[in-house]
Amino acid sequence: MSKNILIIGAPRTGKTTLAKKFAKELHYNLISIDDIVSGLETYPELNICHDGDALKTATNLAPFLCKYFVELSEGTIFYDGIQTVIEGTHIDFEKIIPFLTSDKYRAKYDIIGLTSNHLTEQELYDAIKKHDTEDDWTYWCDDDELRGNVRYFLDQNHYFDEKFKQYGINSYDTSNNRDKVLSDIIKEWKK
Repeated sequence: MSKNILIIGAPRTGKTTLAKKFAKELHYNLISIDDIVSGLETYPELNICHDGDALKTATNLAPFLCKYFVELSEGTIFYDGIQTVIEGTHIDFEKIIPFLTSDKYRAKYDIIGLTSNHLTEQELYDAIKKHDTEDDWTYWCDDDELRGNVRYFLDQNHYFDEKFKQYGINSYDTSNNRDKVLSDIIKEWKK
């Protein structure tokens, strides 16, 4: 039985790029947690949004994601061989990871973590400029705004790195040779 794949990590580490590669090569459905957050922003009472406290958004989103992950792995779609790759940043580790690594769901989900912990602020800025496309919100930032976001991204990399260690999640650093690292992850996963 094939597994669904959850790709999580800091912003601008290659989650969407990796998810698209998995979807294309394995014919998986692709779901973006950012898109879910965007949809739920229409209900302000949920306090789920992109522009705010990322940890609070992750906490408020967790009950929905747990139920959604059940639906993605319990129905006929999953058992008929249609799997999904899900990618995103808004993950409440304390709620989501124990749920997905429980006896019931461990055989249905693989979790992949991405960070870029070996980049300076300038290197991360340059990497974002190199890899951004019009689909990326950072593509539309002016230089000052992007430079301001880079420090936050670096802090998020350290946060995710600690959480990956705490929860024993296989993680990969995309600081150097990002395209090769992402290709190697797919090759390794296919084995």
